[in-house]
Amino acid sequence: MHIVLTVEDISKLSHSARAELLSLAFPKAHVDTREYPAGFDSSRFEGVVDLTPGQIESFMEGCSEKTVAGLRVIAEHGPVIHAKLLNDVGIENYGSFQGGVTKRTRTITGDSEACLFAFDDWSEAEEGVGHFAVTKNTFRSLRIYFELD
Repeated sequence: MHIVLTVEDISKLSHSARAELLSLAFPKAHVDTREYPAGFDSSRFEGVVDLTPGQIESFMEGCSEKTVAGLRVIAEHGPVIHAKLLNDVGIENYGSFQGGVTKRTRTITGDSEACLFAFDDWSEAEEGVGHFAVTKNTFRSLRIYFELD
C-alpha cells in the first residue's frame, strides 16, 4: 500500500504529527540516548517506552477522565512524581492506575512488554508509597499534549 502526501497535506498536520511522520519515514538506527530523571538509571527503565506527542494524543483518546487527570499531574510535576500527588485527582489505588496505563501503553505501541512508568523501590519508601517516573521524552510529549510548554 502506498500513501501520497503533498507538501500542502503535510503543512496541515500539527507540529507533532509532522515530526512523527518524518521519524517514521526516515528512521534512524536505534541507539538508547534517553536521559533518565534524577535518581533513576537505565536499569529502572527496562521496558519503559518513549511516547511521541502523536502517540500521547492517541493514548488519551482511550483513557478515562481520572487517568487523563493522573497523567496531567505527571506532566505538571514530573518527570518523577511521588505517587501520593495522584490523590489530589482522586487516584488512590496506584496499582490500578499503573495497570490501566500499562495496558493502554501496550495497545498504543503494539509492544506486549511496554510500560510507561519506572518505579523506585516502594518497599523502602515511607508508608510503602514511592515514585512514578516517565522518560524525559514522554514527559515532553505529555507537556505538549496538555499545552504546558
